[in-house]
Amino acid sequence: MNWDDLKYYLAVTRARGLSEAARKLHVSPSTVSRRIDALEQALGVKLFSRRQDGYDLTEAGENLLSTAEQTEANLLWLQRGAAINETDAVGVVRLVMPELLGQYLIIPELSKLQKDHPEIQLEVITDVRSSPLTKREADLVLRLNRPTQGHYTVQRIGRLNQALYASEEYLATMGTPQTSSDLVKHHLIGWDTELSCLPLARYIEERPEITKLYLRTGNFQAQLIAAQANLGIAALPKFAAQKFGLQAVLAHEPPLQSEIWMIKQEASRHLKRVSIVAEAVTKIIKQAQPHLI
Repeated sequence: MNWDDLKYYLAVTRARGLSEAARKLHVSPSTVSRRIDALEQALGVKLFSRRQDGYDLTEAGENLLSTAEQTEANLLWLQRGAAINETDAVGVVRLVMPELLGQYLIIPELSKLQKDHPEIQLEVITDVRSSPLTKREADLVLRLNRPTQGHYTVQRIGRLNQALYASEEYLATMGTPQTSSDLVKHHLIGWDTELSCLPLARYIEERPEITKLYLRTGNFQAQLIAAQANLGIAALPKFAAQKFGLQAVLAHEPPLQSEIWMIKQEASRHLKRVSIVAEAVTKIIKQAQPHLI
């Protein structure tokens, strides 16, 4: 088989169709179709069920997915590190971190790192979802929960408080809830069902008096904007909520506290450029601690 065909298989899997996969790969749909056919022929199985409105993975296609993603991650890792001496402060460091922590705390403080080490390039991914640690998709990962298995080193670098917040105008209009049971009279902003397992999602939805949410979103940024727009009460990290002038709700309740973990992939943690970025990010978190808890 041609290993490059896995790229086309993954693109179709993620796009669920030829046209979008072709657009992302900058090729024609016919090229994608031809490469998928070649991969299926080489493997001797059908990977997709073709439908008029898209492509669905067959059982064989599902079985290939984790291996293909691991292969892709390994190749990307090799591309980032190939031909660079591990003692040089040069090259790409891929960093994955929680959404608001990255956007409003870490990224704004990276100028000193850039000035001191201009040859280090950063690929920063901010997402509310935890990055899989079984793949080499990132050199460094910040998480709010400690992983329990995998080939990496783990260090706790800080703590983060999260609680209920709303705009001053919203509270002036709707009133400030005094107890958790008062929330039934308010508009609540939460997570879509795909992310209902998140601790912050449960922090709101598992309250017995809550029967429904006014607004569901799939990311922190949308929740932050919704709270600023006076649409309701959201569970947010303290530093982000206060940065935008939101007021704490039920301030007498203990906050939801999370520990911030720095995770280094075993394969790249000894690289000088990775150590430099890890130290810089750790310093940013430690200096910001008074605003995080």
